[in-house]
Amino acid sequence: MNQTGQTLPHRLLQALRVSLFVALGTLSLNGAMAQGTQAPLNLGTIIEKSNNERPVYLKLPETVPVPASNPIKNDAAGAGETSPQPDTETAPAAPQEATTQTDAPQPASPATEVDAEAETPVTASAAESAEALAAKQEPEKPKIEPGGIARLELTALLSDDEQILQRGINWRIFSDEKDAEGHLPMLNNVEGGPLEVDLEPGSYIVYAGYGYANLTKRVILPKAGDYRESFNLHAGAMRLNAVAAGDIPLDSNILKFDIYTGEDTDTGAHTLLIKNVKPDHVVKLSQGVYHVVSNYGTANAKVRGDVEITEGKLINVTMIHNAAKVTLRLVSEPGGEALANTIWTVFTPGGDVVKRAIGAFPTLALAAGDYTAIAKQGNEVYNRDFSVNPGLNRDIEVLATAQ
Repeated sequence: MNQTGQTLPHRLLQALRVSLFVALGTLSLNGAMAQGTQAPLNLGTIIEKSNNERPVYLKLPETVPVPASNPIKNDAAGAGETSPQPDTETAPAAPQEATTQTDAPQPASPATEVDAEAETPVTASAAESAEALAAKQEPEKPKIEPGGIARLELTALLSDDEQILQRGINWRIFSDEKDAEGHLPMLNNVEGGPLEVDLEPGSYIVYAGYGYANLTKRVILPKAGDYRESFNLHAGAMRLNAVAAGDIPLDSNILKFDIYTGEDTDTGAHTLLIKNVKPDHVVKLSQGVYHVVSNYGTANAKVRGDVEITEGKLINVTMIHNAAKVTLRLVSEPGGEALANTIWTVFTPGGDVVKRAIGAFPTLALAAGDYTAIAKQGNEVYNRDFSVNPGLNRDIEVLATAQ
């Protein structure tokens, strides 16, 4: 295989691919259009894959470990925990719940779209999860000795081997007894790191949220005294970015990412979790596989791929677009002033409408390929065929002359 700037033996290249996939998980990417065969290929960070016989490229992520230390272990007396229940497709992001037996990592639950601007998602999921957990039957509950103060220390960590998180945790504590309206009263809602709270002896539902990763537990304080409860969130994070082929920077103002659940084994569908994530924004998630769509503009410049989140790791992903921006201008003569109030329609060679716009010089981000621009000015219609090359932004002038 020909590379730009370097050549490796076939066997070494195959070994490199295998080791990268084993270390970082299998990633896939479907490009909007074919990418040129001379696009730069930086071995070690980019893997070439085939999609319908068209080469596309995805820059592999770099894993950055979170500093480790010895976390406080869970020794709260009589704490009961249950396994997570899947949420419905239209419900808010559901917190996961730990299990006393395995404390195994749980995948993220489906959710409706949530704007990525919120560092801590403001949804009803904590209350709903608390109510669901409170409704579960427990075989035995320890006797509660009323009176005095039960001091509860709460800590959260990303994995068993990581240090206690010092900030960014949303703690919500609910009573285990419903009020007159049938809801669990929320007693505390605190943002920060480790938390100490004084409570009366009794049973409580505690929610810990870290970005879009979360965990809900029932905590029982049988009598006055000091208690500690540790929440292992099994969480990591991803930072997303994209460039045009050849590592050409894209306009970050029109670059956004949507994050979906991994493919459903029964339906093969993905459910939207987070919408409009900005470039270089760190998104905290429960460990698992997520489907990411990179949108450059609002036309057809899209690429997608699966990203695996590992607990305690920050995954940096750079997706590569075969796209560029074009500015459409209807002019009376080459280099002339653009005519206002022009109605534009951009078609593919097959006649499919890609984008419609109105204005003197609309700017569109388009996938690489061939197009036809139709400009309507009053009762007159003009057209021009043009091509888009990856990373090459340019003006497309349509002459307002008889065809």
